[in-house]
Amino acid sequence: MNQETGDPSIPQANILIVEDEQGPREALKLILSPYFNLYTVDRAEVAQQILATHPIDLVTLDLKLPDQPGTDLLATIRAEGHDVDVVIITGYGSLQSAIDAIRHGVAAYILKPFNVSELLDVIKKTLERRKRFSSLQGALQALGNLWTAGTDVQTALANIETLLGAKNPELVQHASRVNYYSSLLTEHLQFTKEDREAIQLGAYLHDIGKIGIHDRLIAGQHSLSHQDQELMKCHATIGAQFIHSIPFHPSVEQIIRCHHERFDGSGFPDGLAGDNIPLPARIVGLADVFDNYVTGQGADKAMAVPEAREHIRQDAGKILDPQLADLFANVVW
Repeated sequence: MNQETGDPSIPQANILIVEDEQGPREALKLILSPYFNLYTVDRAEVAQQILATHPIDLVTLDLKLPDQPGTDLLATIRAEGHDVDVVIITGYGSLQSAIDAIRHGVAAYILKPFNVSELLDVIKKTLERRKRFSSLQGALQALGNLWTAGTDVQTALANIETLLGAKNPELVQHASRVNYYSSLLTEHLQFTKEDREAIQLGAYLHDIGKIGIHDRLIAGQHSLSHQDQELMKCHATIGAQFIHSIPFHPSVEQIIRCHHERFDGSGFPDGLAGDNIPLPARIVGLADVFDNYVTGQGADKAMAVPEAREHIRQDAGKILDPQLADLFANVVW
């Protein structure tokens, strides 16, 4: 094991290299040893022993190991609840394996042969994000405790703006708009005060899973490839997993996971259709679609409100709940 002597902003991070081929394993040791404490193993079984007995911050994981597939080890790491980031480094990658890896909370997916500067940059940013995640998780847990104690919802939502802003200021602005549009609907529906507040919270947090997606994809400065689009879809399941153990109203997790489900069953991640999509998620999903129309997100240009309102009507029964679409088209101006 080598003690870190490099970037002081990431003090003594412990990295476990899981790689069965000697050449890549030695290359990774040479690249990373000046900056981090390293453990190196060539089998999944030994990796599990290290994870059980040492405080590991990050794992570099090959998908092809002699005793079991790397994907199985990844699933075990998550099932056993190890608080560790994972970077896949493999020469046997595919789109499906990348998607499966991201759904298991992998921080990055790198194909061999890798670029040294890119590898170091990915690991540094992953460890920096780990610090932010730790702070965010603690803040969300505290917020969940306050929520169950009956703290004023507006105070709680103000705190969420700070949390989201640490990732990307546009996430805060988008969350605020989606919350507003969702409120337009809930004011005309029969909800209790508690349920309305839960929908507000879910609207603010609906994209929280994007903190687990690479900044390049979140920025939206370039058109996304098919692979990038598939990876972006993972934010719904990442977000639901992220807040699963926090004592929020059940609707909050439903909204985060299901806000991209579509009324005709063509959405993700579960392909739910019609009334099988929880009503709070249908509300926030509609608000999300409308905001994308009026801001031009994912399109060539932004629409004026009347045009966006007509698109909402056209989406009824396809993307959107027809009753909610009709109601929304009548109340938004």
